[in-house]
Amino acid sequence: MRGASIPSLTEAWQRLQIIVTSWEGGQFEGPPDVDEATKERLRWIGQVMWHSPVHAQRIMAHAYAALLSVPEFIAEAHRRQPGRFSTVILRHAIANTAATMWQAFWIDFDPQGKLVPRDLVPFTGVLFTLHRHERPTLALPPKPTISPLPMAFFLFHIIKAAEFLAERRGICDPTLSEEHFRYLGWLLRRSGYHFPDDQTAIANVCHQVDELFARDHPEVRTCWHNLLAQSEALGLGISGQSIYDFLRTFLPCAASLFARCFGLSR
Repeated sequence: MRGASIPSLTEAWQRLQIIVTSWEGGQFEGPPDVDEATKERLRWIGQVMWHSPVHAQRIMAHAYAALLSVPEFIAEAHRRQPGRFSTVILRHAIANTAATMWQAFWIDFDPQGKLVPRDLVPFTGVLFTLHRHERPTLALPPKPTISPLPMAFFLFHIIKAAEFLAERRGICDPTLSEEHFRYLGWLLRRSGYHFPDDQTAIANVCHQVDELFARDHPEVRTCWHNLLAQSEALGLGISGQSIYDFLRTFLPCAASLFARCFGLSR
């Protein structure tokens, strides 16, 4: 709906937020309690999908590109932390979020990049502490939460970026991808956010976000340029073309904007 009025966009935003909050979740449950056999399975999934620290950061760079296509998502993040996506802060966000994601699969990497098992999963605590109004430590002041819609949108595109880059490494396993999706969705729900078990439901919402809210905007262009600059500073070896190919697969409106922003052929 290109050129929609502000009231209609506000109504659409509220409608999509209501859809997201109708999904499972919404109550903080804390870290998962899983048996050793399940941990081993999850470690294998994490090793295949997240692969290495650099690869994990590549996944996050692609997922952030999706998030940054929506001016409202940028504005919300910058109210929480000014400059989060438009300055060097984004470099640290990519690295820190990547670590949280691979650690969610009960794995870590030593300084030489060798995979090592871990016994704690910080995912739920990180989201609860950093992203919720309620703060478990009284010494920490209240902080505005990430609202349900951008959080669900972001996780879905983290998952899809992991799949997209796995396929580029020759890994295409629908069962593995479904397990990866369901596990991360379960962790997000345990963190107090809403996320469905049905991929069609979240894909439909993200399609509507792309149609309604992805648009040319100075903040979008600034943050996309910063994303590529910070990815280069991290030594990720990704190109604008790779990000465009990812966006084109899942968010055609965002992809078109990205191509125009960087002069890429479509």
